[in-house]
Parts: sequence; structure tokens; C-alpha cells
Amino acid sequence: MTTPQPPRKTSHAADSAPARVLVVDDTPVNRDTLSRHVRREGYVVDTADHGREALEKLRAEPFDLVLLDVQMPEMDGPQLLETLRNDAALAHIPVIVVSAVDDIDSIVQCLELGADDYLPTLFRPAILRARLSAALDRKRLRDAESLTHELAVARKIQGDFLPESLPAALGVQLEARLQPARQVSGDFYDAFMLAPGGTIVLVVGDVCDKGLGAALFMALFRSLIRASADPVEGGAIQMIGGRRTVVRQSLEAATPADLLTRVAGFTNDYIARLHGRTNMFATAFLGALTPHTGQFDFVNAGHEPAIVIAPDGTTRELRPTGPALGLLPDAPFYADEGRLERGHSLFAFTDGLVEARSPAGEAFGTERLRDALRVNNTSASNLVEGVMEALDAFTGQAEQYDDVTLLAATRTSD
Repeated sequence: MTTPQPPRKTSHAADSAPARVLVVDDTPVNRDTLSRHVRREGYVVDTADHGREALEKLRAEPFDLVLLDVQMPEMDGPQLLETLRNDAALAHIPVIVVSAVDDIDSIVQCLELGADDYLPTLFRPAILRARLSAALDRKRLRDAESLTHELAVARKIQGDFLPESLPAALGVQLEARLQPARQVSGDFYDAFMLAPGGTIVLVVGDVCDKGLGAALFMALFRSLIRASADPVEGGAIQMIGGRRTVVRQSLEAATPADLLTRVAGFTNDYIARLHGRTNMFATAFLGALTPHTGQFDFVNAGHEPAIVIAPDGTTRELRPTGPALGLLPDAPFYADEGRLERGHSLFAFTDGLVEARSPAGEAFGTERLRDALRVNNTSASNLVEGVMEALDAFTGQAEQYDDVTLLAATRTSD
């Protein structure tokens, strides 16, 4: 099934650049006169001699409005109009038919075929101005409504890439929160358990940039990490470049530290080699916690340092052990090993937390974060709730400029 393409961006609405108008008329004097008047209204004008040429231009580049003569050779006004309204990529472009007032049959035919308005061949500048303004305003409204709908669908789909629930393991409590700054997010988190040892993999990532592009890559990064960490799914994955093939047996036999470095290496090489031209990359914190021993291994790929909080409130940073994912192929990644003792907590986050601003423009910062962690260091859920409450109190009514993602793990018993 062919999916209709979303409306093209209207330049006038999106960035205050003049709207682009295509004047279609086979009579040179009429075409030049109308074009001159449209330019005087502040619009960018291109022209076509007949419907077929107009269709070629409309398919080659974006236009915001068409002024269309009715009687033309090769493809007349009604034929072009019907073609546009049956083309999902062009159907949204408003069309104003230019016709003599006494040619009522042609006007009615074009309106029935989907023309937005008509303009008399002999017009006053004020009438032209009103017709252009009304048609473009309606288009901007339709584009905004369509974009809102598309973003809502994208947000729902993106939500499906986050775990429905966090793993439950004896002696460990997990909690996570993602608060997007826009309809869609470039942040992501994940938490899943590896069989048969019960190791829990924890992931927090932040794709560069914002908006739909970052959201698309968020899904790709998350999927690559999840698939390459799973012994069953990862068995079919071929490493990119010089890295060796990951086979199911080697994944199952790998230590948590080995697994994390392989996952980081594969994800990095896949993005850098296959999507390097996009200049998209992600910082990521990858952790592996073995609940019954407290062993905790991590790879920090250019991400904000995660924080380990002891019961007495002291903190330790888990700083980067490699570059961001997707920057350069064959980049080295190293794992650091340690333990998450009983009563200790791990807190990973994206930079949208510490870079959040108050109404006065002051950053939330790492010191306020550590204070909030110390005050709420009783469980993973209290850590996440307490930090979010502190952040909300600090930012007040200030606009949120970046996504905020939190992931906490508390080891409650041996």
C-alpha cells in the first residue's frame, strides 16, 4: 500500500520567507501582467506556459500557490487541477483559477474539481491581495493541522520503542522517566534482562540535534543496542568493518564487560559506516548489573557521567570510556568494572537535566543534582521522583529546551 506523503513545508509559514507562486497561462501578456502584480505583493513568482510544464515544475520543487488559467494547450486548467487533486504529494497546494467573469461554466467546473478560489481576468490589486492572502492562510492552517497529527502519530510510535515495564529482579529496584521537550524526542532509555545469568542491561542515550531527525535516529540507536546485546538476535549480526563476527555462542559466553564493548562497537560502526553522511551521533551510557553479586560493568560513550550514590550521601562519577556512538568507524570502547554494593544506587541521565534553565537563565547544574540525589537516596523511585520535583521547582514556568531522561537502579539486598 502506498503511504501518502506529508504536505511539503510552506516556506512563508515556516521561516518568514516569501511564499512561492506558480503562474500558469499560455498568453504571454496575461502571464507577465499577473506575475508582475504578484511580485509587487512580495511573493516569489515562477511561470509555466501550459499545464504540462506546470506539472513538471510542481513535481520538481515546492510551491505554495498556483494561479491557473483555464484555456491552455496540451493540458488545460481543469485537466491539471484534476491531476493535482489525485496526487497525494501535490493535492494540498491551493489553486486559484483565473477566468473571465462571464465564463461561469469553467469556474464552476474548476471549483467542483477542487479549486480553492477564482480570480477575474480583469482584477483590482486589492482583490488579488485578498485572494492570495486567504488561500495561503488556509494552506498554513491545513499544514499545521497535518503536522500536528503526524507528530502525534510519531510520538505514539516512538513510545513503543521504550520498554513497557522495567525488569524485576530480587534485590534490585529500577525506575526511569523520559520528559520530551517537544512532541518527539532524541533521548531514549532501555532496561532488559539477559538469560540465563539474569544480568540486567541498562541504557540511557541522547541523539545529537532535536526534532524528527533525532527521533528517527533514536529508534535506530535503541534497536541496534537491543538487538546486538541479545544472544539470540545478535547471533545473526555481522560486525561492520574490521570487527569480528558476533556469533551466538560467543555472545552467550561473553562477560558483561565484553558484551558492552561489543555492543558499543557494533552500534558505532553501523552508524558511522552506513549513515556517516547524516552526521548524526549519540552519546550513551551502557551498564550491566548482576543482581545477586552486585557486579556492575559500564561503557560510557561520550555521555554525561552517571553517578553512584552511597547510603551516606557520597557520590562517585562513572566518566566516559569511549567516544560518542557513530562519530568514527573502528573507534575503541573500553569497559570499566566495579560493584554496586547493598544500599548503593546508580543514577544515569541526559544533559537536558543539568542544562535545564530557570526563568532567570541559570542552569540546574551538577551541584543541585547531587543535592537532590542525597536528599532522596532511599530507593530508585524516590531518586527519580525527587530529582524531577527539584527540577520542576527550579525551572518553574521556563520553557523546556531539551529532553530530560533519568534512569535509576538501587541495590536493596544481596
